[in-house]
Amino acid sequence: MFPQVTIVGPGLLGASLAMALRAGNLSERIVIWARNPERIEQCMGMQWCDRAEEDLAKAVTGSSVVVVCTSVASIPSLVSEIMSHTSEGMIVTDVGSVKGPICASAVESARGALGAFVGSHPMAGSEKSGMDHAKADLFEGKACIITPQEDTPDNATQTVRAFWEALGMKVYSMSPPEHDRSVAHLSHLPHLVSSSLAHCLNAIPGEWKKLAGRGLLDTTRIAEGDPGLWEQIMAMNKSHLLDSLSELENSLKLARERLENGRADELREFLETGSRFRKSLENTDQ
Repeated sequence: MFPQVTIVGPGLLGASLAMALRAGNLSERIVIWARNPERIEQCMGMQWCDRAEEDLAKAVTGSSVVVVCTSVASIPSLVSEIMSHTSEGMIVTDVGSVKGPICASAVESARGALGAFVGSHPMAGSEKSGMDHAKADLFEGKACIITPQEDTPDNATQTVRAFWEALGMKVYSMSPPEHDRSVAHLSHLPHLVSSSLAHCLNAIPGEWKKLAGRGLLDTTRIAEGDPGLWEQIMAMNKSHLLDSLSELENSLKLARERLENGRADELREFLETGSRFRKSLENTDQ
């Protein structure tokens, strides 16, 4: 389906993407780009890697699709460099979880380029990071948001949509600003809440930790994610995350008021609202 695909950055998402492409026979050749010579050697020993390069221009040459799978802070500069090496018909996309700054930078770097850029955000991942935790079914059944701009060629948008759908993802299209507002509420705020809870409980007596049940483990699981990567994500989506954090603060204030006033019906109504929302997530098609 895609004669040659280049994956820039063989971390959790990049390596999982390569595994999925190979498992589904979706690409004849999979090329990996990495900065570290040791990582390049490691990739060359994998069944899902046909070639690995340290030179970015060599890595993208001959590919119909290039996917940038590095940390969000490094994506704009890498996309800019890749666009200068694109050939006619080449499609460049990424997996960044913040789209506004990435897409704005890509618009500038795509001027005069032979290829086209379409932003992507596969909503798949893990609290674990790195190639060692990659798996071929990471994307299957998950949502992917693509963020084409007004001047994005239709064929490029359709190619990127087909790419993620071929991996078993459910693809949705949004503008970069709408994407960043939505993930601030649905992804970035939950991570900050999980980390805040873990931060709050960090000072509890060690003996208490032995009593932790599934509820605490579930609500703090994502706090285990790479702090360096999440610092980049939160800083890049700062304004939208602050807006969602204000909404959470209002909700916490309301919860405190209802607990303090001792009226069971008001507190129960608050808890029921949360319960209904959680159940509504189970009924979505995601």
